[in-house]
Amino acid sequence: MLGILQGATEFLPVSSSGHLVLAQQILGLREPELAFDILLHLGTLLAILLFLRREIAEVLGSLFRRDPEEQNEPWGRRDLLLMAVSTVPTGIIGYAFHDVVEKGVSTREVGIAYLVLTAILLLSNLRFRHKMDPERISLWEAFAIGIVQGMAVLPGLSRSGSTISLALVLGIGASRSAKYSFFISIPAILGAAALQLHKGGVTMLPFLPSTLGFLLSLIVGYIALTFVERLVTRGKFLRFAPYTFLLAVFCFYLYGKG
Repeated sequence: MLGILQGATEFLPVSSSGHLVLAQQILGLREPELAFDILLHLGTLLAILLFLRREIAEVLGSLFRRDPEEQNEPWGRRDLLLMAVSTVPTGIIGYAFHDVVEKGVSTREVGIAYLVLTAILLLSNLRFRHKMDPERISLWEAFAIGIVQGMAVLPGLSRSGSTISLALVLGIGASRSAKYSFFISIPAILGAAALQLHKGGVTMLPFLPSTLGFLLSLIVGYIALTFVERLVTRGKFLRFAPYTFLLAVFCFYLYGKG
C-alpha cells in the first residue's frame, strides 16, 4: 500500500504527504520507518531517471560538446544551471519548514493547503505571459519554480501540481513544464532522503516487503509520470481540481469530527 501511495501521489498533483496524513487518520497507517521511506523515495527517483532518460542523456552529452550554441536544443548544459537555481530556494525553504512538518500538522491545516492547491490547479490553463520561445526557461523563472517546489514540503501542497502550474502560467510549453518539474525533483528527492538519513537509526528491513515496496513505487511512479505529462500536454491538468477540493472538504470534516 505504501509503495503504491508513494509512486502515485509523488507525481500526481494531489500531494503525497497530504495523502499520508489522511491515511494515518483513516486507516491508522503509520508513517513508514526511516529505511523503508528512503527506499520508496529511491523507487520514485529511479522512475524519473527512466522516464527522462533521453533528456538526461542530452544534458550529459552537452557537457562533452565544444559548441556552446544550444539555443535550438530543448535540453542541454544550461538545464543544469536552471536546476541549480531552482534547487537553492527549494533546499532553503524545505530545511526551514522541516521541523514544523516533522512535529505534525492538523487536518485543518492540510485542508487549507488543499484549497490553495485547488486554486493553483484551476489557474493552470491561464497564460499570463506570452513567451517568444516557450521552450526556454529564464533564470528568474527557474528561481520562482524552485520557491513553489520548496513550499510543497507542507502536506496538501503538491510539488508537481505547484511547479507545473506555475510554469504553464509563465508561458512555458506544456511538455517542457512537466518534464522540467520532474527534472528538478531529482535533487529534491535526493535532498529529502539525505535529510532523513541525517536523523540516523536506519536499520535493515525484511527482503520481501522492501523489494515489493520499491518495485511498486517504481512501476506506479513511472505510470503516473506518463499520465501527468499526457494530461498537461492536452490542457487537462486542472481536472484534478475537483478531487483536491473534495480532499479539502474531507480534511475539514475530519478536523471537526475529531
